[in-house]
Amino acid sequence: MFRRDHNWGPDSGAVLEAMSRALAIIEFDPKGNILFANDNFCSVMGYALQEIRGRHHSLFVDPAYAQSQDYHDFWARFARGEFDAREYKRIGKGGKEVWIQASYNPVVNGRGVVTKVVKVAADVTSRKLANAEFEGKVRALGRVQAIIEFSCSGEVLTANDLFCTALGYSLQDIAGRHHSIFVEPAYAKSPEYVEFWRKLNSGEFVAAEFKRLGKAGREVWIAASYHPIFDLNNKVAKVVKFATDITDRVRAVSEIGEGLHRLAENDLEREITQPFGQAFEKLRLDFNASLAQLRTTLQQVSRGASNIRSGATELSTATNTLSQRTEQQAASLEETAAALEEITATVKKSSDGATHASAIAATANRDAQNSAEVVRKAVEAMDGISNSSTQIGRIIGVIDEIAFQTSLLALNAGVEAARAGEAGRGFAVVASEVRALAQRSAEAAKEIKILVSTSSDLVDNGVRLVDDAGASLARIMSQVAEINELIGDIASGAVEQSTAIAQVNVAVNQMDQMTQQNAAMVEESAAAGDALSQEATSLADLVGQFRIGASTAALRSELRRTVPHAFAQPSPTTRSPSSNPRGRSVEPVRQARAAGSRGSSADWEEF
Repeated sequence: MFRRDHNWGPDSGAVLEAMSRALAIIEFDPKGNILFANDNFCSVMGYALQEIRGRHHSLFVDPAYAQSQDYHDFWARFARGEFDAREYKRIGKGGKEVWIQASYNPVVNGRGVVTKVVKVAADVTSRKLANAEFEGKVRALGRVQAIIEFSCSGEVLTANDLFCTALGYSLQDIAGRHHSIFVEPAYAKSPEYVEFWRKLNSGEFVAAEFKRLGKAGREVWIAASYHPIFDLNNKVAKVVKFATDITDRVRAVSEIGEGLHRLAENDLEREITQPFGQAFEKLRLDFNASLAQLRTTLQQVSRGASNIRSGATELSTATNTLSQRTEQQAASLEETAAALEEITATVKKSSDGATHASAIAATANRDAQNSAEVVRKAVEAMDGISNSSTQIGRIIGVIDEIAFQTSLLALNAGVEAARAGEAGRGFAVVASEVRALAQRSAEAAKEIKILVSTSSDLVDNGVRLVDDAGASLARIMSQVAEINELIGDIASGAVEQSTAIAQVNVAVNQMDQMTQQNAAMVEESAAAGDALSQEATSLADLVGQFRIGASTAALRSELRRTVPHAFAQPSPTTRSPSSNPRGRSVEPVRQARAAGSRGSSADWEEF
């Protein structure tokens, strides 16, 4: 307190003036009414002296506080002469918030009575706001980060709740203990740990991810920074560590990394069963879902590879069977073509023979007609003989000539009948009879020469005989004409057959060429089926490298059921189709067919 009789010395006025220049000063009566305020105070509060002189101190406080018992006690202490100094929140003009570092000093007279109260203040609003902002940031940081403070030697000074929760300790458990309780014993004794604290004590900042040990040896990973705090002499006074618990992240990364490593080793069986922290649980679930989807996909691929392999095997077997049957068919068709060529030649030869026979039959018909004419003339001659016996000599000469010609004609007819073969056998008999008749006519002519005078009856008989011969020749001529017509029909049919068989021969040769081309295509299909089967086997082997759960063994067993030799392909020799099948030999084809005949007839019918 200030006393009026206080001795300030000879420079007391100068001291008060200097204080007034540097500080805000205001004077109140014991009841709190304003008596005086210097310019510094008026400037801080935003008022002019005339605005506040005579008004109560409550002008500078919250109305609610001004009505409180605490405020009443505040001024009662000053009336008793008590001193008060601290930071105060005051209200300036316009409701502006002002923070001051002030002291209320009661002034007591010689009788011990308080006459006034002098307040000496400094404006600390800026510092207060800065401190408030800093404290707010510290509090905010403390809500999201683990914070612990150490002495320069490493002893724990204090720690917030987040740090204690992360390590599993209470503050009482760790206060005063060394930082080494949070690290592995071997590391605590290592040169690296000594160097760590040396850097901090030398003022170096350290930040990294650290493995730490919580209560009961629990492994905790933190992303932390160690900050040396300097005193006013720029010496390290303590070390503050700000940390974030990244145990869940480190564990998640480690588990996912291990899972990916197993995946790289084709192991799809092991999922991550231990739950992660909330922030990383979805990552675990997504990894397990991806692993399950991949496992399902590979199982389907494996089954598909097995089906492809089985189908390729069946295709290869069927193609090989088809190839063999096509080879057999080609051989049979080639034999048929060769045999058909022989039939074509035989039919052509028969057609030529029938044409020739038709020509011979036409000649025989003409000869028969000529013979009929001769017989007619013989009848006329015999009529002449019967009409005139005086002409016997001449008639006998004519008869001799007729007999000679008839004998010659019969001889020719016999020759032609012999050429006609079986068809001319009947004609040969007739020719033989005509020849014999001619001979008898000649003999009769001789006898007529002898008996003409005595045997007119024989002349009549001769006339009848000649008439009979004419009738016989007429019948022979009719039969020869019919035979000629039949042989013509046979020749015409043989020509048509020859033409048709030639066309069939061309068609069969074309079928033979196409069949052999089909055989070559079948062999190519068999090779493609073999390649497909081998590719399916390779695919199955690749899929079999993965471990995809309990079904892996079953799938592998399923893949092994396919017999390896089922993929073995026969190698039939591809025969090039011939453009000229007439030059083929029938015997090799027969051999091929004989070899193919050992197959099942049922298989051939199936084909």
